[in-house]
Amino acid sequence: MTQETESIDARLTRILNAFGARLGILLRSYHLDRQGIDPADVEQEVRIRLWKAIERDRSGAFHASYVQRVVASTVIDALRRAQVRAAEPLPDEEDSAAAIIEEGVGPEQSAGDEARMDGLRRCLAEIPERRRLPITMHLQGHSLQEIADVVGVSAEAARKLVSRGLDGLKARLNELGYGDFDD
Repeated sequence: MTQETESIDARLTRILNAFGARLGILLRSYHLDRQGIDPADVEQEVRIRLWKAIERDRSGAFHASYVQRVVASTVIDALRRAQVRAAEPLPDEEDSAAAIIEEGVGPEQSAGDEARMDGLRRCLAEIPERRRLPITMHLQGHSLQEIADVVGVSAEAARKLVSRGLDGLKARLNELGYGDFDD
């Protein structure tokens, strides 16, 4: 280990010693286990985020309020990921032709839905590659931070990619007559 890394590790240890008990109490207060989330996983993510913050800002002071914000944002992200996982996934292109027709949905509506999905796929294919993956992930319910991590950009850059990409997608869908998407 280098001197610099030891310094970061020592600071993290000092912060965890100072706020570790509060961190555990705070995490338990969210009752994450009721949501099917392992509190130990969230605690590990909090530790990683604190370690990264110390690495970024070596001279900063990390007070209880900062640690509390890190815990809250980590819990929110975990809850969002749990909701995304709980949602039913969209069918793959290969599976869409063999999709099970829901009770009460007629063949005309099913064919119309398939045509709209084909139109959406064509419009997505026309979007520049840099924006296509972020938009697809956004439509699947991923958070901006998850998109940023996969694409390798900041959360703000991911937000801009999604926003501009959706604007282009809406405009193209309007042109093709798939609806009016004015906000």
